[in-house]
Amino acid sequence: MKRYRASHMIRMEHLNHHGNLYAGQAIEWMVEMSFITVNCEYGNPQGLLYKNTHKFDFYKSVNPGNIVYYEGVIVRAGRTSLTVRVGMYNEVTGDLMAEGFTTFVTVNPENNRPVAHGIVPDAPADDDEKGWRREAEGFFAKKVSTE
Repeated sequence: MKRYRASHMIRMEHLNHHGNLYAGQAIEWMVEMSFITVNCEYGNPQGLLYKNTHKFDFYKSVNPGNIVYYEGVIVRAGRTSLTVRVGMYNEVTGDLMAEGFTTFVTVNPENNRPVAHGIVPDAPADDDEKGWRREAEGFFAKKVSTE
């Protein structure tokens, strides 16, 4: 699938009490990048509803003055749901700073009832994308009780 990208410069108002990027700000940008990715593929922003953030992991601190970019790619397509993997990278070094997954549901804008989106993912672009797809499928696997 096509990858979408957006950059941000880390400013003082984006920092937490430790002096690095506040997780809430990072997650806000992740959800925004997810929406951009899904909207560009689906083409109907009124027909998209946010459903879930499956995880968001930080790997490295992001400091004031850093420039980061978010890259989003659809990694799972259910009948009415689309799951996006978003990575946050350091623009200068290319280091992966954080990553996460979100899911949106496609709906009829008039009544918010789910509708099929018709998006079929193409072949994974690389081994990373294959891994992201496996991980995304795991969020939807039925859990079997051992009790």
